[in-house]
Amino acid sequence: TGLYRDHFPNAMKQLARAVQLAAEANEADNPVAANARAIEERLTRQGLSPAAARRAGQTRIFSSETGRYGTGLDDATLATDTWKGKVEGDRKLARLYLSRMQFAYGPDEAEWGKGDAGGGGVNLYAEHLKGTEGAVLSRTSNTYGMLTTDDPFQYLGGIGLAVRYLDGKAPELYISNLRGQGGKVEGAAQFMAKELATRNFHPGFIKGLMKEGYAGTLQVLDGMNNFWGWTATAREVVRDDQWQEFMDVYVRDKHQLGLKQWFEHYNPHALAQTIERMLEAARQDYWQADPATVAELKQRYRELAARY
Repeated sequence: TGLYRDHFPNAMKQLARAVQLAAEANEADNPVAANARAIEERLTRQGLSPAAARRAGQTRIFSSETGRYGTGLDDATLATDTWKGKVEGDRKLARLYLSRMQFAYGPDEAEWGKGDAGGGGVNLYAEHLKGTEGAVLSRTSNTYGMLTTDDPFQYLGGIGLAVRYLDGKAPELYISNLRGQGGKVEGAAQFMAKELATRNFHPGFIKGLMKEGYAGTLQVLDGMNNFWGWTATAREVVRDDQWQEFMDVYVRDKHQLGLKQWFEHYNPHALAQTIERMLEAARQDYWQADPATVAELKQRYRELAARY
C-alpha cells in the first residue's frame, strides 16, 4: 500500500536487493530467476532494451503513484451505474486497478516510482501478475477482518480481479491468519464465511452495534458495501446464500432484534443504501436472488423513500 511505501523504504530497499540476488542466482530450481528471465525475454521481444528488460524482470514490488494512496477500487466498485454485467465490470475495474498499482520499486532506486517499464509503454505489474496461481493477505488482529474496511478487497481482491482479467482464470486467494499464537493459512472463502457467521450475521455482534446508535448503522452499511466490493473483485470467495443472509438478518430481522425500529430511529438512510446495494447486486447478476426477495427489497425501499 501507499502507507507501506512511505513508511518502509528501508525494507523495500532490502527486499528489492534480495529479489535481485535471487534472480541472478544460477540454480536449477529457482522460480524467482526463472520468472525474471521469462519476463526479461518477453519484454525484449516487445522492444525494450536488454538492460531495461533485465531490471523489469527483477522487479517485484509495486504500489500506487508517489503521493497517491489506494487502488481506486473503493469508489469504483460502488459506481455500478457505469458498467453492465460481470464482463464489462471486470474489464473496467481490472484496468483501473492495474493502472493505479503499476508503479515499480525494483533493483535501480533511480527508477523507483515509475509506471512505464523502460519507457516501452508496458504495464510491468500486469506482466508480473500473469500466471499467478495464488495470492496471500495477512490478518494479525481481531479488530480488522475482511469486511471492517475496504482495504482487503482493494488489495487482495484487486489481485484476484486483475489475474482473472489477464488470464481468464482467477487465482486462489488465501489469508495468512496470524491472530493469537502460531498461525495458519486459510482459504479466503473460508475466512470470509467464519467472519460473517461470528460478526455480521451474529445476533450478539449486532446487539453491540445497536448500542452505538447512528454509528452502528454505518457499520452495517460499511459491512454491506465491503461485501459488495469482494463480490465485484473476487466473487469466487462469496456465496449467494451469504447475500440472502444479509437480507434475512437486516431487512427481515430474522433474529427479532427490532432492527426496523432501530434503523428508522437512528438512520433510515443506512438501511436504504444497504437495500440499494443488494438490489444492484441482483440487477447486475452477481447475486442470483429469487423474485420474491427482489420484490420485497423494492417494496421496503419504496416505503423508506416515501417516509424519509
